[in-house]
Amino acid sequence: MDGNADKAKKTARIARLILWIGILSLSPSVDAAAPTALRIAYPAPTASFLPLWAAREAGFFKKHDLAVEIVQVGSSTRGMAALIASQVDILAGGGTGGIVAQLQGFTDLAIFGTNVHTWVFSVYAGSDINEVSQLRGKKLGVTRFGGTMDFAARYFLKQRGLEAGKDVVLIQVGGARDILTALANGVIDAGMMSVPYVFFARRLGLRELADLSQGGIRYAQAALVAKRSFLKKKPDVVARFIKAAIEATHFVKNRPDEGMRILGRYTRTEDVEILKLAYDYHVHKLLSPVPDIRPEDIKLLLEEAALSNPKAKGANPRDFIDEMPVREVVRSGFVDQLYRK
Repeated sequence: MDGNADKAKKTARIARLILWIGILSLSPSVDAAAPTALRIAYPAPTASFLPLWAAREAGFFKKHDLAVEIVQVGSSTRGMAALIASQVDILAGGGTGGIVAQLQGFTDLAIFGTNVHTWVFSVYAGSDINEVSQLRGKKLGVTRFGGTMDFAARYFLKQRGLEAGKDVVLIQVGGARDILTALANGVIDAGMMSVPYVFFARRLGLRELADLSQGGIRYAQAALVAKRSFLKKKPDVVARFIKAAIEATHFVKNRPDEGMRILGRYTRTEDVEILKLAYDYHVHKLLSPVPDIRPEDIKLLLEEAALSNPKAKGANPRDFIDEMPVREVVRSGFVDQLYRK
């Protein structure tokens, strides 16, 4: 009898143990880490940030166990302030701001990548101007003095043997759309154009004199900036972010229909023709497969910063960047494996 009772008790214990194992297997694992939270800011909805949007919309952040919040902050200045205050982890499109902030003493910052390595501007003129040399004595519109477009215009004119203010009058017009309007109405003779207004300019029969993105100029247009302490303390998180961005770039290069839908949603562009032109221009002409950063991407940023901060003159570009995060991802074979698929 006692033997049967012991056997029954043992059977009951085993049953309870099996029950608990079943319950635990259905419950979330205590050891399983939640996705890493990451907050990323960008200034404005331009196509240069398509890889960020695609990484979220196509699930690449989630694939790499990241819970990413992407915040549009309105300007790179606001984004830099948020980064310095640790309100965001990464700022996309903070190249010039990152340089200026470091020159002002915020040495814990570093530019660690960019998907666009050149200016995204073109020079357009009325149909009566056929070449750049004919801009002599004419009025060229820019958005505002002291901005990147203004600097790009002065640099371009100098390369072509023209001096801004002497040979060509620069006019501060306002917004990018205002330049197109002013040029179409004859208020200015030529204007610096950005996407998507270059495509509207073509529709109006205006003439493209130069596409600065195809001139071989190196410039970190959509620079990724973070705190050096963040990059050092969380290399795994940074690597996962970079991998997600690389996969997203590969995705938009190979899945145009999905890529254009994402671009249209974030830029609120409903004009199908303009959307396709903007997509093709950025994806096939501008977006590099790997968001690497090099010293030569920083030289013109320093030259631009030197206009308002003498400390930028003679500064070493390497002091403002961290090449290691992207380099390590490339060295791991991740990119080669992705593009062999």
